[in-house]
Amino acid sequence: MKHPPQILIVEDEILIAMDLEDMVAEMGGTAIASAHTIQSAMKLAETIEADAAILDVDVAGQLVFPVADILAARGIPFLFNTGHSAEDALRARYASAPICRKPTLPRQLKKALQALLTPPSLSAPA
Repeated sequence: MKHPPQILIVEDEILIAMDLEDMVAEMGGTAIASAHTIQSAMKLAETIEADAAILDVDVAGQLVFPVADILAARGIPFLFNTGHSAEDALRARYASAPICRKPTLPRQLKKALQALLTPPSLSAPA
């Protein structure tokens, strides 16, 4: 990746969103947009040029699944940053999406984002 990773953040709690923006910056990325409602997140997900996204599962009482579906269709990887307890449902619907549990430790988020941003190896070991 030639530029700093561009990350979309979907989080309804402003202080948590600010913490996530700081964590992204500390790992050398840029939070290019933050959405605090599902409606604004869906609009951004349809148009934004992001390298990855961090999604809260419950955004002001609404599930983030429509946003995740748009991102998945566009090939933009995402992770869930959640206190939501239905981890099995998340894994069943979005098997490849990492799940970070709130409160998220910076190293946990960094590791999950790096995994999202690292393309799979094109050559299998011999």
